[in-house]
Amino acid sequence: MIPISADDRRQTIYVDHIVQKWLLVALVILECTLTGLAIWGLYAELGEIIERNTYRIHFSPDDNMLREFFIEGAKILIGAGVVNLVAIILADRIWGWYVKSIVRGIDKVMFAAQNLDLTAQRDVKRAHAVLDRVLRWQRAEGLRLRRIRHSVRHLPDTLPAEPAERKAVLAHLRMVNDRGAHPLGE
Repeated sequence: MIPISADDRRQTIYVDHIVQKWLLVALVILECTLTGLAIWGLYAELGEIIERNTYRIHFSPDDNMLREFFIEGAKILIGAGVVNLVAIILADRIWGWYVKSIVRGIDKVMFAAQNLDLTAQRDVKRAHAVLDRVLRWQRAEGLRLRRIRHSVRHLPDTLPAEPAERKAVLAHLRMVNDRGAHPLGE
């Protein structure tokens, strides 16, 4: 695996179609509901303002319907802004939780590998393609290490004199040197 520098990592775009699809669906539903509520609120408030001023005979300069329209519209816009801000914060928390759940699974596998435990991690759920890859890597590395262990056990203590025996030892040494190019590796 090629190490990724910090500058390259910042430019990596992470896409998860499942979570992002449902977050987008929730956003569209929220915006449609919010728009409908805003229209209904404006209709009710503006209807009330018009009703209050319909049968007036004398208008005073202090009774400015335009100012009332503006105030009601501003209230609804501020309310919509607050709801959208809460939705953004909530979506960020959901996305963060989802990413952390994936990273926790990767951490469990990597900490086990750091301790040379390449057995299957039962508590890691296959909730994402990245976790599937990590678990496949773990299984392939476990198989590679078992092949190496088998080959090392069959190496003789001294260099054999016969060409056929040397060929068998060379095959075992190639297996030890194998870095995953074997069909069982990834």
